Amino acid sequence: MSNVVEFSPFEDVAVERTAPHKRLPQLSRILAWMFTAMMGLCAAWVVASFVVIFFFADHVLMNAAGATVTFPRPPSPVAGQVFLSAQPVITRVAGFVDIVIAMVPILFVCWHLRGLFGLYARGVVFARQNAAHLKRVGLWLIVWPVAKFGANMLFQLAGGTDKAWAQMMFVYALILGLIVFVIAQVMEFGHEIEQEKDSFI
Repeated sequence: MSNVVEFSPFEDVAVERTAPHKRLPQLSRILAWMFTAMMGLCAAWVVASFVVIFFFADHVLMNAAGATVTFPRPPSPVAGQVFLSAQPVITRVAGFVDIVIAMVPILFVCWHLRGLFGLYARGVVFARQNAAHLKRVGLWLIVWPVAKFGANMLFQLAGGTDKAWAQMMFVYALILGLIVFVIAQVMEFGHEIEQEKDSFI
């Protein structure tokens, strides 16, 4: 009779269980860098919008469906369209403010996702900071359609023709924001239960 006990199956299970934990920081680091790059793209979009609106306005055609940037400049706008350069300066300023207001929530969503995945990359998974970042992501997703509506109303009051703010993606953002906010609340509740359980030990 042999007294040797083989533990290899249990060792394999242990390896399988630890492998995802090793991949999580690597993937989270990549995502943190990705959202950092997206923040840079948001800033670049605002700068590019400023340059186009105030220096290349004669290349922008406006109508009720939105704006179209054209290079080279067409000789004349088609029926139902007007050059942005033909609009008053106040209209162009309002158009730029519209873009900035609409971009701010997206910038903060990327900022908090960057912070969330930065925590994951450092091994912080179920802390209060994770829920706080996730909650703010949800809040900014809810703010985005509201901010876009207000910005577009401001643009229209200043003489802008773009009335295409009402799009389904804003409804999706609102629903997703509510879902993410509730998930963050559940995470916070779970963290509090975990702390209470640890205090009794």
